[in-house]
Amino acid sequence: MKNIFKSVIIILFATILINAQGTNYLTNLQNKFSKINDLSADFSEHTYGKIDFEGKFLYKKENHLKFNLKNLVVVSDGETNWNYNKKQNKVIITKFDKENPSAVSLERIINEFPTKCNITESKDNGVPLIELKPKANSGIKAQFIKIWLNNENLVKKISIKAGSGTVLEFGFTNYKINPGLPESEFTFTPPEGSKVLDIR
Repeated sequence: MKNIFKSVIIILFATILINAQGTNYLTNLQNKFSKINDLSADFSEHTYGKIDFEGKFLYKKENHLKFNLKNLVVVSDGETNWNYNKKQNKVIITKFDKENPSAVSLERIINEFPTKCNITESKDNGVPLIELKPKANSGIKAQFIKIWLNNENLVKKISIKAGSGTVLEFGFTNYKINPGLPESEFTFTPPEGSKVLDIR
């Protein structure tokens, strides 16, 4: 009887140890991301399951971002944002908000936000899931941030619940890693004749 009890204890301990070692999704993501200088991916944005935007997403280290969508181009060099509405022929220029995860700052979400959040790792229908819940006084303008990973430890989907309760989801597919994107991809010159609103 004692031997059976010892065996059960050993099995339970081994199971706990394996599970603890197996849920390193954030570490895997951070290690993968640290080796990326730039990338491109197909991008989609959803609000409550409805697709709002689809297009191309470009990223380069130091918060260089570009969303090239059907009627919208959003560009950031990590300090300035350019938001160009093609239909309205209007450009809005703002400062890059480093504390706002809705800007899809991958660097912040992957590396900095976890230090200001309580972290839960699990699987959602077999897909690795990292959930970040901001701590009090973290300065993060979200109720939670969920990150699903693909088979290559890259971000498959990000779900952000804003303070207002709005849930935004960002999907990423068809990655190209380190294609050598030029700096010129992350600056924007307003088209001639466009209306420019600079609120930096």
